[in-house]
Parts: sequence; C-alpha cells; structure tokens
Amino acid sequence: MRRDSKISGVSSLLGHPVVAMALGALLGAALTLVSERAASFVTPQDPFRGFAIVAVMTGARLLAALIALGAYSLLAREGLAPFGFALGISFIAGLALEAVKVSRHNATHTSA
Repeated sequence: MRRDSKISGVSSLLGHPVVAMALGALLGAALTLVSERAASFVTPQDPFRGFAIVAVMTGARLLAALIALGAYSLLAREGLAPFGFALGISFIAGLALEAVKVSRHNATHTSA
C-alpha cells in the first residue's frame, strides 16, 4: 500500500462528520478534565500558586485546541467545521456542568 493512499484514507476518515464530531467532543471533554484538575490546585493555603497553575493550564488548553484545529484543517479540511463545533460545545457543556456541580456543593452548606 502506498503512503499517499494511506494518507488519503486517514484524511477521508477524519473528514467524515461523525468521526470529526466524536473526536472534537473527546478533545473537549479531555480539556474540561484538565480545567477541573487545574482548579483543584487553588487552595486557601497558597492561592497564588493555584492561580499560577490555573493560568498556565488555561494557556496550555488554548494552545492544545489551536494545534488540534490547525492539524485538522491540514489533514481533513472538510471535517474542520464539525470538529470545531463539537470541540467548542463539549468544552462549554463540561464547564457548565462543573459550575453546576460547584454551585450545588456550596448551596448545601449555606444556612437560610
């Protein structure tokens, strides 16, 4: 099998909308987990260290998303829109779920 046909096969697979959306959602979920893990470093004992870790991880997440979008545009341009849409929606949905989880945890400890 020639290398050109292998690359063409991978490109056509990545260009399929269902595959592109699945990969985008998977990356978005992974980036959300990174965000949640980074936020756990913010503690009352050393908030500045925690803030620095969150800032670095935010930049790393942005860089990872930009690299993934760039690579997808080079490898399978026809799948870029579904990949980017799923990436964005899954990341936003994950952050919304995380915010709800944190707010419910804080609401159970308040006295009315």
